[in-house]
Order: sequence, then C-alpha cells, then structure tokens
Amino acid sequence: MTSTDTNPLIRLEDVLRLQQMMQLKPPATLPLSFIGEDVKLIKEIRKKVKKANQNNVTRTQAYLDYYQKHPEIHWAFLAHLVSRNGGYYMTDLSTTLIKSLLSPEKQHAYFLFLEHSNSAIFHDAYAQLLLYEKSKEQNSNLFHLLPAFHISSFMKAVWNDFWQHRNKTLLSIALIVNEQYHIEKNVLFKKEFQRDVLHSWQFHTQNFLGMTQIIFPYYSGNKIDLSGTKVYHFESVLRRIEVGKTLYVLLFYSDLHDSIYTFSLKHPHTGSRSDYNSDIFTKNRTHSKKLYSPTLNMSWGDRVHLFLRKDEWFEDESIFSLLESIPASSVKKIPLQHHIKVQSAIKAANPFS
Repeated sequence: MTSTDTNPLIRLEDVLRLQQMMQLKPPATLPLSFIGEDVKLIKEIRKKVKKANQNNVTRTQAYLDYYQKHPEIHWAFLAHLVSRNGGYYMTDLSTTLIKSLLSPEKQHAYFLFLEHSNSAIFHDAYAQLLLYEKSKEQNSNLFHLLPAFHISSFMKAVWNDFWQHRNKTLLSIALIVNEQYHIEKNVLFKKEFQRDVLHSWQFHTQNFLGMTQIIFPYYSGNKIDLSGTKVYHFESVLRRIEVGKTLYVLLFYSDLHDSIYTFSLKHPHTGSRSDYNSDIFTKNRTHSKKLYSPTLNMSWGDRVHLFLRKDEWFEDESIFSLLESIPASSVKKIPLQHHIKVQSAIKAANPFS
C-alpha cells in the first residue's frame, strides 16, 4: 500500500514507542497469582462478560451501551456495527432461499461458525473494555490484571500506552489486529470449522449469503441509506484486518458517524434486516411480497461456549507494521440492488410462494 492511498492517522513514532515497550517486557515467569481486591474485581468482570455474552443480540447491545459511556473507545462502536452484521448473517441462514440451498446440517455448521467467532471476540475484548472502565472509575491503571483473562501480551502493552497517551486511533487499530489474530488462532483453525465451513466458505458466502458486504445503516434526511464495504478472501487474516481498518476510517473519519450513531440508537438490534429496511424485509414469515428476515430469537437458540484456553497469538514484531498504514477515507454508499437480486432469486426458487 502506497502513501497515495493511505492517511497518516497514526504517527510512526507512536508505533515505535509501542514496539519498544514490547521489547522491554519481562521474560516469562510462573503463572501470576492475584489476591484481595484483585480477585474480587476479576470475578466481577468475568461474571459481567458471561452475562452479556448470551447471544449476538446481547453482545451487540453491550458494545453500544459501552460506547455511550466511553466514547473515547472508538472500537466499541465499530464492534457494535460489525456485530450487527454478524446477526444478519446468522438470521439469513433461516431464510427461504438459504434453506433451499443448504442442508440443515450445513445451516447449523455455518451458524455455529458465526456464533463462535462472534462470541470469542466478545469474550476476549469485553473483558479488556471492562477493565479499562474500572481503571477510569478508580483513576488507577489496572492493566496488570489482563493476564487473568488470558489477553495477549500485545494488548497489555497497547492498553498501558493508551492509558498514558490516549491515542484513540492507535488503540482502535490495535484492537482490530488483536481480535482478528485471536480468532485466527483460536477459532478458524479448529478442525470442525475447517472441515464443515471454511473449505466451502467462498462459494456459499459470496454467492448466496450476501456476506461480501458489511453495511452501516445511517440516516440521510428522513430515510435510511447504507454505507459499508465488500469483503473478499475472508480466510485471510490480513484481508480481514484491512476491512476492519476501512470500516473504522469510514466510521470515524467521514461525516457519517453521527448519522450512523443516530440509527443505532433508534433501532435496537434484533438480527432481522427489517431493522434497517422494512420496505424490502419483514419478520412475518407469511408475507408474500417481502423478503423474510427473522429475528435472532426466531432463528436460533442461545449457545453455551467454553473458553477453557486462549493461545497467545503474538509471536512476531512484524505485526507492528499493520498499525502504520490505514486506508484513505472513502465513503461507500451501498445500493439495494443486491437485496433485489436475492428477492428475485427467492421468487425463482419458489414461484408459488
């Protein structure tokens, strides 16, 4: 990526300072032990994470609630919007067209993949966000407790740096990098997902599930428009990080932030695409002239996830180069043609519906 298509939103000296901090980290020691108030706080955060991690709807709302309280944590709002899209993908699996294309076993496998990825990111990130919240409340740096939640050493350095320098963009991009490498190592490499989902991922998602687009609905006057970007090569961690950067720039370095935020507050996430377009989508299964888009609780029940271990992903300092370049801001309005095409496909597959 050349200088002509990037914006210097993060200074090189900020990245070098962070890299030097990582080089000064102490060698590995025996497992840490915590006592007193630290133990109480760790248990409190774990309880809150577990409660909010009930399903995609509760996660998505938790991100938005957090951003309302802590607007300096840009990533929380980005996570809210991306998590909305995760919910749409999950409920898409319950539509008439997808059911005619995928077996119940495949639908379930795809849902579990989406659900586990969404849940794993939340489990990792929300504990960090809550620890920052507690640090603010106590006016004291509490990031020495991050290892209790098996957070990457990369993010421990990032949070310590943010506490001192308050670089919102650096923190946001670092969280994008962290969460994508986290699911890369702890979710995507799981044998069942490799076997049941990822080997056929490109064909199904790009052609049928509409997952080539991540959309951010926003108010344009009195109507709702869509902004966002397309996703190619989901299996590439570097590509997913670039998409995250693009969406971050669109959200915080364009004039759409306030309009997107207004939509998010006015339309609580349900998982149904009718949340942003009730002219095309409906939650009513019997409606003959609109696309059926159920809510999450109409489509899938809650799942219990066991996060017994999280492997450390940070092994190579070349990762810091990912913080240096950010795609130039370019607002992308997404037309509704892709929805119209899906509607036509449903009618073709079910001419008497």
